[in-house]
Amino acid sequence: MHKEWRKIAKRERRRRIRTLAAKQEEQLYNDENFIKEQELIEKLMIEQIEKSNKEENEKWVLAERVSLIQWLKLQREKERMLQQHLEEEARRKLEWELEQQKKKIDEEKIKAAQEELKKKQEIFMENLDKFLSGDADEPPSELKVIRETRPSAELCPFFFKTACCRFGDQCSRNHQYPGISKVLLATNFYTHFGLSNANSNEYDTDIMLEYEDSETYTEFQDFFHDVIGEFEKFGKITQFKVCNNHEKHLRGNTYIEFSELRCAVAAYRALHTRWYGGRQLSLQFCLIKSWKNAICGLQIQRRCPKGRACNFLHVFRNPDNLFSVYTYEPNPDNDRSYRSSTRSWRWSESPEPDIPKRSSETDRKRKRSSKDDEHRSRRRHSPRRSERR
Repeated sequence: MHKEWRKIAKRERRRRIRTLAAKQEEQLYNDENFIKEQELIEKLMIEQIEKSNKEENEKWVLAERVSLIQWLKLQREKERMLQQHLEEEARRKLEWELEQQKKKIDEEKIKAAQEELKKKQEIFMENLDKFLSGDADEPPSELKVIRETRPSAELCPFFFKTACCRFGDQCSRNHQYPGISKVLLATNFYTHFGLSNANSNEYDTDIMLEYEDSETYTEFQDFFHDVIGEFEKFGKITQFKVCNNHEKHLRGNTYIEFSELRCAVAAYRALHTRWYGGRQLSLQFCLIKSWKNAICGLQIQRRCPKGRACNFLHVFRNPDNLFSVYTYEPNPDNDRSYRSSTRSWRWSESPEPDIPKRSSETDRKRKRSSKDDEHRSRRRHSPRRSERR
C-alpha cells in the first residue's frame, strides 16, 4: 500500500511541476517585453543569416568570375594551339610539296644527266670501237688525260721511273696516272712461294732452307709461256718484264709494252678483271719512258747493294732472252715453243669452281721434288760427307 501511495504522490508532484511551468511560460509569453526581445532576437538572426548569405553569394560570384576567366583563357589557349597546329600542318604540307617538287626536279636532272652520260658513254664506246677496229687514228679524247695525286708537289722519282711507289698514293710526291698508254702493268701478277716467303726467313729460318732460286725461275718460265700467248692475241709486244723484287709494291709486277696503242687498249679491255690461276687480274696503264732507268743496272751484274729490296726493277730473264731483240712474226704457221696452242686452264672469265686434280705441271713438280729428295738423301749418306764430319 505504501508503494502505491508513493507512486501516486510522485505522479501528482510531477503534474504540479508541469502545471506550474506551463503557467509561468504562459505568463512569460503574455509579457510584452519578452515578446519584443524574442522579435529582436529573430530580427538579428535574420540579419546575420542574410549577411552570411550575401557573403557566400559574393564568394560564389567571385569564384564563378575567376572560373569563367580561367575557362575563357583556356579556350583562347586551345584556339591558339589549334591555330598553331593548323599553321604547322599547313607549313609541313607546303614543305612536303616543295620537297616533292624539288625531288622531282632533282630526279629529272639526274635522269637527264644519266641519259646524257649514257649518250656520252655510247659515243665514247663507239669512238673506242672505231679506234680499236682501225677506223679512227686517234683514241677518244676522254682517255687523253693524266690523273695526278698531288699536282702542286714534285714528281716522285721512283714512280716516274718504275710506275710504282712503296708509299702508294699516300706518298708526299706527285704520282701521274695516264688515261691510256702502250704499257700495261699487272700488279702482283706473278706469285710464287719463293717470292712471297723470302722475307719471312727473319723469323723462321727453316722455311726457305731447302728452296732454291732456280725453282722460282723454273716456275717463272711456265708462267711466261702461259701468259705471253694470251697477251700476243691483241698485237705485237715489244717488251715483257716480270719483277722478282721482294718488296710488296713490286713483287711479281708484270709490265707488257705493245707496239701500238690500240693493241694495249684492246688487251686492257679484254683481260682486265679476268681470272688467272684463281686470282683476279688487275691491269692499269702506266708510263715507262726508259727501261734503262726503270731497271736496276747493278742487278744484271749481281752487284746491287740493296738486293731484292731495291726500289728499282729487278726482273727475271725471259726465256731465250726474248724481247731483248724481239721480231714479231704474225705467220700462224710459225710454231713457237712459248705459244700455247690451246686455251690454258688458268685463264677464265670467273674463278674456277673446281681445281683439276692432276695436271702435267703438277706431275712435273712432283717428279722434280722426288729427284731433289733422292739427291739430298744420297748426299746425306755419301761416305765422303761422313768422313768430312
